[in-house]
Amino acid sequence: MIELSPGVSTGLAIAFGLAAVICIMVLLVLWARRRSTGAVAVGALLSLFAPDPTFENSIKLVEESKLLQSEEDEEGEDRDPAI
Repeated sequence: MIELSPGVSTGLAIAFGLAAVICIMVLLVLWARRRSTGAVAVGALLSLFAPDPTFENSIKLVEESKLLQSEEDEEGEDRDPAI
């Protein structure tokens, strides 16, 4: 029996995993082209795990608003209170 080094075996596992995912995706596309309701259901379930394209933009907006708020708070502390 041939023993593989850990790096090679890990690489092979990743390669076979990616090949399996690609084969599954090709089968799903072929299934969807036949307009099967099962393919639509699987597509709907898989879309739950797809990344949200607006998520990063939302995070950036929140970070910017927090930064602006903290800057406004610092400016307010620097000012003398109006009497």
